[in-house]
Amino acid sequence: MIGTIVEIAVAPGSGDAFERAFAAQASAVGANEAGNRLYELFRSQTLPDTYALVEIYEDAAALAVHQTSQHMMTNRPLTAPFLIGPPVAHMFDVVSDFD
Repeated sequence: MIGTIVEIAVAPGSGDAFERAFAAQASAVGANEAGNRLYELFRSQTLPDTYALVEIYEDAAALAVHQTSQHMMTNRPLTAPFLIGPPVAHMFDVVSDFD
């Protein structure tokens, strides 16, 4: 499995609007990506206007489906206006699965 943690910073005061736009994206991922195991947005308690997106995919093929899917192409422009810089993605190999 492949995991990603994406650091996202949004413009001050735009968190609620960003979260609403992101909810549509997350819903589309859940409905259309069988290879996605986790797609959750976290709001920082310590850094204002900062989020972490945590994702887990079955394999590289599932990640590729995510990255090139029509629903992501449609939804990315809805969240982009709120960002104050490019998201920073960290990629990981999942070493333990406790399910």
